[in-house]
Amino acid sequence: MDTETITASRFLFAFLGGLALNLTPCVYPLIPITISFFAGQAQQRVGRTAALAACYVLGLAITYSTLGLITSLTGGMLGAALQQPWILILTALVMAGLGLSLCGLFEFRVPAVFTSRLGTARTGVIGALIMGLTVGIVAAPCIGPFVLGMLLYVGQLGRPLVGFWLFFALALGLGLPYLFLGIFAGQLHRLPRSGAWLTWVKQLLGCVLFGVALYLVFPLIPDAVSRWAIVALLLGCGLYLGWVSRATLQGGWLWARRAVGVLLVLSAFSVRPSAAVSPSPIAWMPYTESALNGADGKPVLVDVYADWCIPCHEMDATTYRDPHVVEHAQAFAMVKFDATDVSAAEEAFIERYQVFGVPTLLAFDAHGRERRDLRRDGYVSAEELLGVMQALE
Repeated sequence: MDTETITASRFLFAFLGGLALNLTPCVYPLIPITISFFAGQAQQRVGRTAALAACYVLGLAITYSTLGLITSLTGGMLGAALQQPWILILTALVMAGLGLSLCGLFEFRVPAVFTSRLGTARTGVIGALIMGLTVGIVAAPCIGPFVLGMLLYVGQLGRPLVGFWLFFALALGLGLPYLFLGIFAGQLHRLPRSGAWLTWVKQLLGCVLFGVALYLVFPLIPDAVSRWAIVALLLGCGLYLGWVSRATLQGGWLWARRAVGVLLVLSAFSVRPSAAVSPSPIAWMPYTESALNGADGKPVLVDVYADWCIPCHEMDATTYRDPHVVEHAQAFAMVKFDATDVSAAEEAFIERYQVFGVPTLLAFDAHGRERRDLRRDGYVSAEELLGVMQALE
């Protein structure tokens, strides 16, 4: 799978997650109320109602995109701290706890002082914008755990632009019903009534967070164990969502519940053992001090990685298997520096070149001099790496 496909799948997941959040008990009942509030201000003029709804969605986008950007930047600056194994485990436990919150084990609450102040209705375009800016806090009991889970994820990822656009996609999904119903305000009476199905959708989102928690600890567990963990997750979530959950559903929602349960259970039995990973098409050399002196007059690229680093594994699966990268790599001495458990000599290298996190890509010219302008921290796409290579050639 290439980098573009992975990124597109993340955006799609964030967008669909935003749409699904509209079906939680804290958000869904507010949709007709909010649109009716806008329509009342606009004296039933569809264009004006749609404009107010658009300002509301813009407020959502500003809030969540800013959160995504700040969290990604913070994750990048913390570097190694955010990628330490115990941090990954702690983050996964937080994700699992938030998932349990969505499943009803306990309630995620925001102090009433915030909801009472921020939930006050305001009129006009500015009022709609402010409502969008603050709705994430007002609806936090339902959407907070999912949003916090995404914040933890983009903090681990450490890619500011991806973090920004992931949360922008989330906001678009969350705001799409408001845009649609703002244009077709007269269709509000056709919305399904609130009921137990909202609780079930909330539990479904909790199971999604369980999956994200498992994804975070994948680099820390053997392949055989990860396979059985996936089976247990799919089987457990399938049985819970399909039959064990106490949400009382009827009609079409009951059939949907059973279908989701059956699909997840069948998916659990279809999980196959992990296929053997094919050797890297790049001729990597382990780190040695002499490798930095320009092997055979070639420039040197040093990939600083760790076994527990999620972006490192993504680069191995995507960036370093890109055909153009593989072709250009023949003109370089490609060095792998394993930062999983460093020796005293390797620690000196980390201090000398001020490596604060993984992955980090160091670039040296043919004379062994580092090109600091070509250093890259965090995930590096194939296109970005090709740019570094071309600058060194």
